[in-house]
Amino acid sequence: MEGVRRAVIKMTRVMDGVGGVVLTLMMLITVMDVILRYLGTPITGTYELVYLGGALVIAFAIPRTSSEGGHVNVDFALQALRGKARRAVTAFTRILGIVFFGFLGWNLLRLGSTYFEKQEVSLTLHAPIYPVVYALGLCAFVECLVLLAMFVMELLEVQHE
Repeated sequence: MEGVRRAVIKMTRVMDGVGGVVLTLMMLITVMDVILRYLGTPITGTYELVYLGGALVIAFAIPRTSSEGGHVNVDFALQALRGKARRAVTAFTRILGIVFFGFLGWNLLRLGSTYFEKQEVSLTLHAPIYPVVYALGLCAFVECLVLLAMFVMELLEVQHE
């Protein structure tokens, strides 16, 4: 199980790095657009690139944030619970998260396929949208994997108590 945990952590770090590169590119495009706009020749499609990049940055950051426990938790509700009740609520929320992100990933892949079939493109640059939607779906499935690994690790800790 330790090998799976390490693989998941490595995957989330790589995804976080991809998100960081996209964020850096978004910043550079925005700065260049402001400078060039001042000189009278703005970059066409900056808005599209930034909003598509923003979706990628958020999606690629979710798995690592989740694996490191960086999301907002409702700890005050869990503090009132002890032992088995606390573990049961935690297990339920993990399972619910796996189901939600699995459903989200599946539907994003279906949406990406629809965009691919219809050759849906952005308005200004006419760039295909389906690769971004597929990437979002992939990130949702990786989040399922992260939540599953966390669930199994917590289950194994309970058995060792």
